[in-house]
This record gives sequence, structure tokens and C-alpha cells, in this order.
Amino acid sequence: MIVAHPEIDNSTTQQFFKEGLAGFDNYEWHEIKQEFEVASERLLLIKADRIVFQFPLYWYSAPAILKQWLDEVFSVNQLDLSGKELGLVVSTGSPSKDFQAGGTEKYAMSEVLRPYEMLANRMGMKYLTPVVIHQFAYLKETDKQQLLVRYQQYVTNEQFASFNGQVNWFVKGLNERVADNPEVAKLLSVLEENEEQRHDLSWNVEQFKQDED
Repeated sequence: MIVAHPEIDNSTTQQFFKEGLAGFDNYEWHEIKQEFEVASERLLLIKADRIVFQFPLYWYSAPAILKQWLDEVFSVNQLDLSGKELGLVVSTGSPSKDFQAGGTEKYAMSEVLRPYEMLANRMGMKYLTPVVIHQFAYLKETDKQQLLVRYQQYVTNEQFASFNGQVNWFVKGLNERVADNPEVAKLLSVLEENEEQRHDLSWNVEQFKQDED
């Protein structure tokens, strides 16, 4: 997690995400400082499988500190990141309806963030669909919790984009908590039972397809 925010301690959005990752151990939260050592930053990237830039949108771009960091740390000739994943977690104070054709901003967020997709392509990385948070302060509590789960999976789940990967992530997390909470045990049982039924249904559908062929 490459986190770029000029006032990170005062950001409720960034603190929400940081606290939401407590208990996970397969990630590293790395806040960009004004002064950094290029060699150390590159080693941090080299050992990672998935690199996520996390920042608030400032005038259709990232804060200046991330631009400076990219200019100094990224180099095609000195940094091999081919095969790794590049993700984005971007927050903005504007509503999602503004970022579309006919909206106030007139362009979709995917177009605004296109330079990062180009960066991933230039470095031989796989570009992940960005997680974009619109008007975090106005989100309902249930929406925040759904966002948190999506964020946790984006950061810690290798297979976050597939339904099976999401289910397996939930099952693993519940198994780690089942010993201390009987309610969690019930939830885990229901989830596993539903997953078995889904597999059976998928198998039947495949059989029907083969019969039709």
C-alpha cells in the first residue's frame, strides 16, 4: 500500500482504511514521506506481488508527493515490476454522477485515471480495476462497512475479482474466528452449505450443456 496524503493523520478516510486492515498480515502500509531513499522504495516494490496507490484526487490527479515519488522511484531500466499487479484506491469529494458523459466533470473516472493504466502497461504490470470512493463523509454506516469489506479484499485477497475467491476469503476469515464466537460458527455453517449447493447447481448446469451438445 503506497499511501500518499499530505495530511494523513487528519483524514478520516485514510484512518478508516488503515484501521480496517488491522488483523491482516499479508500487506504493508507504506506512507510516502517528504524525504525518502529511492533504493529502499524500489526494494519495497520488488518484494510485493500487488502494488496499490492510495490517494485523494486533487485537481484530477494525485497529490504532488506521489508524482515526485513516481518520478524518482519508477524507472523502466532500473526497476523490473513485470508480472506484478497495480491497483488504485482513490477518494474524491465529488459524487459519482459527476464523473460521466453529461455530468459536471464530463469524463468517467476511468478516463481521469488513465495515466496509471498507461504506467502499468509500460512497466509490464496487470492493471486492476480501481476502487473509487465518492463523498466518504456522506456514506451511511452500512455503505461504509460494505466498502471496507471490498477494500480489505482488494488489498489482501489474491482472488478478489472472482466470486469463488471472495467466498474462500470469507470462509478463511470466519474459520479464524469460529473458536471464540458461536454466532460466527453458525454463519460459517450456512455459508459453507450455500457454497455446496452452488457447486451442485453449477455442476448440473454443465451437465445440461453437455447433454444439449
